[in-house]
Amino acid sequence: MLINFNIERLDKLLYDFYLLTGLTVSVWDSQINQLAFQPKEMRSFCRAIRSSPKGAGLCLQSDRALCMECGKSGKSVSRYCHAGLIDTAVPIKFKDTILGYMMFGQIADKPSSEVRPALEKVSQQLNMDCDYLHSLYEELETHDAEKIDSIANILKMATRYLWLSEYIKIGYDTTASKIDDYIRTHLSEDLTVTGLCEVFSISKNRLYDISHEWFHCSIGEYISLARIEEAKRLLSTTDLPINQICIMVGIKDYNYFTKFFKSFVGMPPLKYRKTALSEF
Repeated sequence: MLINFNIERLDKLLYDFYLLTGLTVSVWDSQINQLAFQPKEMRSFCRAIRSSPKGAGLCLQSDRALCMECGKSGKSVSRYCHAGLIDTAVPIKFKDTILGYMMFGQIADKPSSEVRPALEKVSQQLNMDCDYLHSLYEELETHDAEKIDSIANILKMATRYLWLSEYIKIGYDTTASKIDDYIRTHLSEDLTVTGLCEVFSISKNRLYDISHEWFHCSIGEYISLARIEEAKRLLSTTDLPINQICIMVGIKDYNYFTKFFKSFVGMPPLKYRKTALSEF
């Protein structure tokens, strides 16, 4: 199955959701890549935390862990992020297949006095002034569990119509779908533009057009992303040696694979494996 998200329409939908609720909201694909979010100007508390590279990395890990838990359960999941705010992920489904996730949150559910110890820990981690972080936390609106559940239920109903309303297109037996399947089943091989054009009897221009329409990137970038996705899956679900995984995803040199993986994921493969396993 090949999935194409209409980013422009989804972004408008997210903006409407934000105007009605005042809550941060985003859309992620099934590989846990963020596609769109609103508002574009994040809350001061989160912006301060993400100004630190370490803080930004921890935020990404929290988002990723939430989506993974949501995908594993197949239903809405709420959990605290590393900074003590509540985030909720709702699966976007087509029949029994998860197409992606909608996430809302950055919600405070406790008075600032109760979270002071947690904020002190975060400020120490990120080498930030705790009083400043505490003052930013006080600017956040607080919502109780009942309201969070209600918003999640409404969003759950909305996700059921995303593909019906063509916010998301689902492709079957198209050239793009066949190219996607071919790439993912031949990752260990040398995949090139010329080779793909020969396999599918299409011109380079046609291949480039398909890639940008369906994959939203160049074909070379899409092959790289497919290799990274498979490497992430193997690292988090198997105990295969990393030097074997890199060959399985089409990269023969271990040192190059380590640099390649880190450039996309933000951490080397071994650290990613330890992080992924510690989350469950």
